[in-house]
Amino acid sequence: MWETFAAATASVAVAALVARHRARRALLYRELAAHRRGLEEVQGWLLDLGEVTSDQTAAFGALPIARVPGVLTAEGVERLGAEALAAGGHVERSFIPTHKQGGTVSYENVHRHAPLALAVYHSPALRDWLSRIIGARVGPTANHDQSSCSLLVYTQPGDHIDWHFDHNFYRGRHFTVLICLVNQGARGGPSASTLLWRDLRGGEHEAPLGPGDLVVFEGARIRHKATPLAAGELRLMHSMTFATDPRVAPGRELVRRVKDTAFYGLRALWD
Repeated sequence: MWETFAAATASVAVAALVARHRARRALLYRELAAHRRGLEEVQGWLLDLGEVTSDQTAAFGALPIARVPGVLTAEGVERLGAEALAAGGHVERSFIPTHKQGGTVSYENVHRHAPLALAVYHSPALRDWLSRIIGARVGPTANHDQSSCSLLVYTQPGDHIDWHFDHNFYRGRHFTVLICLVNQGARGGPSASTLLWRDLRGGEHEAPLGPGDLVVFEGARIRHKATPLAAGELRLMHSMTFATDPRVAPGRELVRRVKDTAFYGLRALWD
């Protein structure tokens, strides 16, 4: 009898702690969303987005990946790169043998420490421009998804991620957008780390990205990897996720959180 009572009491206590934690996190996400209301439009001084042609849209429809050079202004490259470097104290390092090594600044910390990167992600001009390339209306993903808008920080020899898909946990299609902020080799020129991708027939291609260059792709259909960084090099990327419908079913939400443990550790399961 006592054991049953103790077990029931412990279960109630755990449930109460979980509910309290969830309430605190929900309040935090509402506060972060409210913080974004004052973001200014960055097109013209950080972003330099050109016209999208019907040929570009048709090409993306046939093969869902597009590399666009020079989407950041000179000031954008300088200020976003400096901001990403300054946010280095908030990097979460992860290591999965044979698959992944690197650092990430989460969406939550982008809100707190990278306001320009946050403004780029929520720029109406960027959203409209991407929608024209993709051929469908897209928007930002969930506030609690730490990978919605993040900074990928490669600073140590061997930082990389092996071949993978960006699995889709959303009700609509979802797309990964990468903007290169810094790509420095130890002796000048670009780093040894580069983006490789495979087309729908398995053919392998390189998407070289210098500071200010962008690539957008449908991660569930385009397999890709980032090759290892060499000693003395630095590679910083602004990573963003957009979806045609950002809602996530409860079952997929759990799988998404398990996936994010590769970037943010076990806290991704409950934060």
